[in-house]
Amino acid sequence: MKMKFWNFRGIAAILFLICSTSAFAQSIADAQKAYVAGKWKEAAAAYEAACPREPREKQPECFLWDVLALSQTGNAQSFKIAGKRLDSLIQTTSPQNTIYADLMMTKAQFQMYLGKFDGASESLIHAIETSQPNQKAVLQKVCTALQAKTKKESLVEACKRLDSASVSTQEKAQPPAAVQTAAPEKSKTAEPAKVETPAGAEPVKSAEPAKSTESWYLQLGAFGVKANADLLVSNLKKRGISCTIEERKGETKTLFVVLTGNFETKEKAIDFGAQKLAPLNVEFRAFSRK
Repeated sequence: MKMKFWNFRGIAAILFLICSTSAFAQSIADAQKAYVAGKWKEAAAAYEAACPREPREKQPECFLWDVLALSQTGNAQSFKIAGKRLDSLIQTTSPQNTIYADLMMTKAQFQMYLGKFDGASESLIHAIETSQPNQKAVLQKVCTALQAKTKKESLVEACKRLDSASVSTQEKAQPPAAVQTAAPEKSKTAEPAKVETPAGAEPVKSAEPAKSTESWYLQLGAFGVKANADLLVSNLKKRGISCTIEERKGETKTLFVVLTGNFETKEKAIDFGAQKLAPLNVEFRAFSRK
């Protein structure tokens, strides 16, 4: 039986655009050509031969393409091998590496294909937590596909965070709250006539606007080793910035996510990051939660 993922070619095409921003060496040009042509076995063999010769920092990306090619051959044994190689890549790749989110997103698709929707949810959440802005579009596609299979609350919330996420270091900070503009002049137009309340009737009270339960926080990093998360928290504490660590368990790896703040609005979260974190070269992303 021919084994294909849900819309996998479409996802792989977007992944190809994301990953191709750093050019591969000429030694794997044949592998790329075979992959684009849909010659999966030929592509897998070419990647397997070429990837070990790539610079160490490029090898995870190269081996991911080997995994993708191998999983498309239509052979059950090849699919199983691809899954094991993917797990090995995840174990040896730091969540700080930009390719990590792609690895976890691919893991989610493997699990979704096998009907392991809870595991797929955990993997996709990890992908979202460690993703970059250019990965958002493809992650949203996988979110849509997986949520059609499961309504797991943690997944729904993570996909909502993905929709609302903003990379604050690329956004223009709002002026500090202390800066105020001059008060506008009073309008010279006549005030509307007062409406008298009939005798014995209770005055109509204007409805108070419902208070929003939404708040915002900043995510400062996701780490595979707790000591690294502890170090960031410790360094920021010395500068008067309080942070917390949330543990996100997954089938293959546990993430330690560093968070700060409980801001009323997105603007306040971004202002805080721009004023306190950007000068320290600490990257941050704003997320909403209810």
